[in-house]
Amino acid sequence: MRYDAVMMILAVIILASVLASFTDWLFMDALVHRFYASAPGLWRARGGGARIVVSQLIGTAATAALVVLCLWSPGRAVSVAAVAWVAGPLPVTLQNLQWMRLHPVIAASHATGWLVRFMITGLLSAWLLAR
Repeated sequence: MRYDAVMMILAVIILASVLASFTDWLFMDALVHRFYASAPGLWRARGGGARIVVSQLIGTAATAALVVLCLWSPGRAVSVAAVAWVAGPLPVTLQNLQWMRLHPVIAASHATGWLVRFMITGLLSAWLLAR
């Protein structure tokens, strides 16, 4: 693979991860913060800067994996993003809702946050990695 292609792939991963970090904050905290009180024993105590970093690394790994999937299916990046969401974060979130004391609004917001992350990645992949 050419150096410029690798750099473009890395740029998509980094840009999508940075943009998605803002939407993650919106969908996984800001919009549903008041609902977290419905299950106080479920959530860790405040703080946790290291957990935030690990969470961002997990999101970046998911973004990178999705970029690879988009590269394997040229011209179908948005469809790949939608299918990956249906195959991954959506069922996990729905199962968590069944077994954990999650408020349904939190589950819906988290699932939507993952969909937005995947759509950002798919759109950036379609735009910047077009052949």
